[in-house]
Amino acid sequence: MVLVTISLSFPAQYYVYYNNGIPVYRTIKEIKPFFEYTKVSEVYWERPVPEIVKIRDGELSVVLIHGIDPMEVNGSWTLYKEYFVNTWNSLLPKNCGLYIFIYPTLDVPLEETAKILVDEIIKLNKKVNIYAHSMGGILLRYVLQNEEFREFVNKIIFAGTPHLGTPLANFVVLDKSVLKFHPKWDIIKTVILMANTAWVFIDAPNYKYLTFGFEKPEIPENINFMNFAAKINANTSSIVKNLINTDFFSSIALQILESTIKIIYPKDSDFTQNDGMVPLFSATYYGNEKVFEGFDHADLAISETIVKEAIKYFFGE
Repeated sequence: MVLVTISLSFPAQYYVYYNNGIPVYRTIKEIKPFFEYTKVSEVYWERPVPEIVKIRDGELSVVLIHGIDPMEVNGSWTLYKEYFVNTWNSLLPKNCGLYIFIYPTLDVPLEETAKILVDEIIKLNKKVNIYAHSMGGILLRYVLQNEEFREFVNKIIFAGTPHLGTPLANFVVLDKSVLKFHPKWDIIKTVILMANTAWVFIDAPNYKYLTFGFEKPEIPENINFMNFAAKINANTSSIVKNLINTDFFSSIALQILESTIKIIYPKDSDFTQNDGMVPLFSATYYGNEKVFEGFDHADLAISETIVKEAIKYFFGE
């Protein structure tokens, strides 16, 4: 707990690199730029306070754990979290409680945040079901190492969790001077800059948890869990349906990322089947999976279709 207090006490700032007045890259720490820029400015922000927020009471409860959130530098309660909570709140049976664990995702180590989540769940003092989206599932793997915590867990869904990692995170954390030797560096560089400008990510230390090769705790035995994964379909009707039924802008961004991965990697690569962020084989690594065809990474947090399936898993028909 002391370590968390120290981390959260450090001043929080991020840097914006501009090229002729246009922001071209955002990063939590100063970097050696791999792009043209004319000015860099420092912006101070307030990290989210790690805590379980009660949405409503109920006998049977669900705790949501969000993933890495680049927009938290603009305020704790982002659109991602609002959509996540609102979808669940509208579909969850009225007798069920709903909570969300808010935490700083960008630069506070997950090992430290895990200690707070353990304390927060123990304070609830009741069995809960947990729906962990994206990096929230990695955080949960750390928390599950605590035996007392496990006593309060009923069922778990890892939704779009990069159990093995995602190549996009590797592109974020790798030294760009090394990446420049990649045969498709021009494409990679363009996508990195576009995704950063569109707030798909902000260059931050905690993307290391999402990279291939980063060792994470195993899921303990006797945990009742399921992996939810999504797989983008290239057919036009599937894309249009996704754009209409979920968040338009996130769907567009994820479609672009999915298309880019297919350009960078050969057709037979394991990476080409993905949700725009996480390869299918990484999200389903531990088995017990349910794959949603024609959906993307954001859908795993906000799609009514997917949330309804999660409720069935937690509470039955």
